[in-house]
Amino acid sequence: MIIRRAGLRMARENGREWLYYSDEGGLTQFGAYVDTLQPGATSSEKHWHEQEDEFLYVLDGELTVIEDDVETVLHPGDSACWPAGEPVAHTVANRSAEACSYLIVGTRVTHDACHYPDSGQTLYTEGEQWRIENADGDVLKTGRCKSPPGRD
Repeated sequence: MIIRRAGLRMARENGREWLYYSDEGGLTQFGAYVDTLQPGATSSEKHWHEQEDEFLYVLDGELTVIEDDVETVLHPGDSACWPAGEPVAHTVANRSAEACSYLIVGTRVTHDACHYPDSGQTLYTEGEQWRIENADGDVLKTGRCKSPPGRD
């Protein structure tokens, strides 16, 4: 199946734009999208997944990867991998003066726990049901959808 950029499902928020390629292609085993960050934008709160692998590949511009408290600048052709179950909290930011774009690929698992250590919250995904709990185990939010809030 050929996927053209024109007509793709897109989302925009806080200087960030996503293009959902895998959804358009009907893929079910992994998700793939292109994320573009404007100068000063970040991708998400730092997080790590218990069950989901993540792969990032820089397409254009300069991208800063933040893993725990270590920052690394990546350029086109550079990549980062976050294997499932390794508690390396990560996010990316555009600290340059130009937009940057990267491909992000992640396994699509039906059950996962995504930890956000800075806020002490955890996102639990169980099929199409999800819930966010604080560090005390109090449920803050629940829902039903294919893409819960805060997923990257």
